[in-house]
Amino acid sequence: MPEPLSADEVRTIAQMAKLSPSDDQIESLRTELASMMALSSKLKDADLADVEPMTSPVESSNRLAEDEPGRTFSAEQVAKLAPDSKDGSIRVPKVLDQD
Repeated sequence: MPEPLSADEVRTIAQMAKLSPSDDQIESLRTELASMMALSSKLKDADLADVEPMTSPVESSNRLAEDEPGRTFSAEQVAKLAPDSKDGSIRVPKVLDQD
């Protein structure tokens, strides 16, 4: 088991991550973070010479469907669906201040 980090080291890491753990959480994080750091340090020693780079761990490909027009709504149908409409226009809540 790796040596636990000090409480100050955990606080520094938490501050860099914009976290504010409680004192109880810091105690549990001391050993958890040390274990994570030990595991990540093993990655340095991994032999990746024959490993092909990848962008995703899952095999996938883009399936592009034909762009075919579908059913459309008339302006009147859309106005009926809107919670607040008048004279063919749809009213929406204000999202920007005047300032």
